[in-house]
This record gives sequence, C-alpha cells and structure tokens, in this order.
Amino acid sequence: MAPSLSSRPASPSDDESVDLECGLASSQHPLTRRQMERDLVLIFDSRELRRHEAWFLVETKWLDAWMSYVLGDDDDADAPKRPGPLKNDTLFDREEFRVRDNLIQTKDYRGVNPQVYALYAELYGTDDAKPIARWTLDLYATPVMIDDVREMLHVPGLKARSLVTEMNEELQSHEKGLEGLKTREEDKESWTYRCLCRCEFLVPCLNRLLGGGPTYKKEKETSWGDYFSCCKRKRRRVKKSNKRKKSKESRQEEETSSEETSSDEETHGLLG
Repeated sequence: MAPSLSSRPASPSDDESVDLECGLASSQHPLTRRQMERDLVLIFDSRELRRHEAWFLVETKWLDAWMSYVLGDDDDADAPKRPGPLKNDTLFDREEFRVRDNLIQTKDYRGVNPQVYALYAELYGTDDAKPIARWTLDLYATPVMIDDVREMLHVPGLKARSLVTEMNEELQSHEKGLEGLKTREEDKESWTYRCLCRCEFLVPCLNRLLGGGPTYKKEKETSWGDYFSCCKRKRRRVKKSNKRKKSKESRQEEETSSEETSSDEETHGLLG
C-alpha cells in the first residue's frame, strides 16, 4: 500500500527529520512543491533493489539540478527552478541509437530503483526518451530487455501517477485557500460602509435631524361616478368594435355574392 503524501519520512527522532542526501535537520515541513517532491522521493529511495528489479540510470547533471530545486527556498528570488524532462541525452545518443562512450559512474550517471524513476518520469516527463535499465550499476553492462522494463515499470508507474495526482490536488487546495484568505481581507467592509448601509439607527437619527421622514404623493381616490364613467367608455369601445366587425362581414358577403352572380352569367353565356 502506498504511503500517504502527508506522512513524514522515517526520522531518527520525533523532533528532527533528515533531509534527502544531506545532514540538515528540519523541524517544520511547509506545504510547498519543493518539500513535497523531496519527501515523496525520499519515501521510496533505497540503496538496494528488490528481487527481479533493475537499476534505472539517470544522468548526474539532472539529479543535481533536481536536488538544488527541492532544497531551494520559494522566498528566495534566486532559488533554482524545476529541471526539465528526464531525457538522459548525455548518456544515450538518439541519432546513432547507442550509449555514449567514456562515461563514469557517479560522475556522469547514477542509478535509482524503478519506483523513484517512475516518480521522476511522472513529475517531469521523459520527452519520449527510453529508460536505461541495467542489472548492475554499469552503463556498459548487458541492457535489460524492453519487455522486462515495461513489466518492471507497470505497477510503479500506476502508483506514481496516483501519488503525483494526490500531491497536485493538495497543492491546488492549499493555493485556493490562500487566495480565499486574500479575497476575504480585500472584501472587508469599511467603517463608512457599515455606518451608512448596515447601521439600524441611521434612519431614526436622520428622521429626527431632518424633521420627519420622506413624503410620498397621495394617491387619488376613485369615486363611484368615475367608476361608472369608465365602464361607459369601455362599453362604447366594445360597441364600436362590434360595428366595425359587422360592416366588414357585410362587405365580404356582398363581394362573394357579386362574384357568384358574375360567374353564373358567364356560364349562361357559354351554354346559350
């Protein structure tokens, strides 16, 4: 079972924790990407391999850049930035498709276990570079078959994907929380706003100072006479509209009758 990202790595005491590959002791673990990446890799880093595992060789230059990044401070403007993808171009020539010559262990390359390599690949990508796997820490030894490499990285790759996703979600939630605190501070109501908009004693005080509240125009009262006159006007409008409808209907009937008579005369003329 994969350990949780919030769990701290093994430490010699409860008060101190040892940083990755250095003797610095730290008592606090701020929630930053640098710290979380370092702790995550430290959990799975090892000097020995399990059965049926091989060493995955990584260029020392890239590991030094990553180490400088995770040991840096976000508050420092000159702190190292994240390294690029894990290409291993200094170890393997893609054009000639062969290992480069005259490379020395530790100086030019180092070995990590499959889980650490899967974490590096998930965090930074590989830019389609093939992993360099060996059964021993010798770049020029017999390479591991590609099928064995795929099988060796299958489970570590799934575990690395879930752990990195969990780490990113935790960082995003932390950043959203900080943004929420900033917006809350910005949206704090001023003293003037509270006095003018939220004070329940403002209206009574203004009423006393100004000598009364606001005046409204009095609505006109309707009498029965106005009501009956309005009804009469409505009836007249209805009568006029009915007369117009009747006149239109009579005109249409006359037009249809005239058309019928003209058609009858034409038929009689043709038959006669």
